[in-house]
Amino acid sequence: MSGLLPDSIDPLEWAKTGQRVGGALPLAGMDRLNALVEAGVAEVEITLAGQLLAGGRPVLSGHVACTVTVRCQRCLAPFELRLEAPIRLGVLADEADLARLPKGHEPLICPAGATVSLAELIEDELLLALPDYPHHAEGMCSASTVPAQETGKRQPFAALASLRKNGPQSGQDD
Repeated sequence: MSGLLPDSIDPLEWAKTGQRVGGALPLAGMDRLNALVEAGVAEVEITLAGQLLAGGRPVLSGHVACTVTVRCQRCLAPFELRLEAPIRLGVLADEADLARLPKGHEPLICPAGATVSLAELIEDELLLALPDYPHHAEGMCSASTVPAQETGKRQPFAALASLRKNGPQSGQDD
């Protein structure tokens, strides 16, 4: 981890004191993300800040971005994909506090005094930004046809119509 970024943070304390950090984390330590991509840049750019919203609701906000190489699920060729995600987390002591979650924020369940790994927190956000089925942009894929984009209505039983036309006619002997 970069010398400027802590290994772990206390999200509630960060929110109360308004701590901020920006920098880069190594992608190499993010095993779950690395298992889903072909390769990635050496670092993930992050910004993260804590604050208290109206009513004393603690939140963490920021941004995370990196470039990874993934395999296109249409043509199976590798391509570079820019992953970017906003961080909008409401810090909650337990699930009973979900009603207090600020609008537009995702929950981060963390009891008072507990710490979370900064790298794991950032990795979670990148995993959520990774598309389920990565593919090239329209017109960039080498796959000749994309079934989901074929025009016209799909007729799976069209071949059976020819059997009806070519089959034995009633009243004819075989």
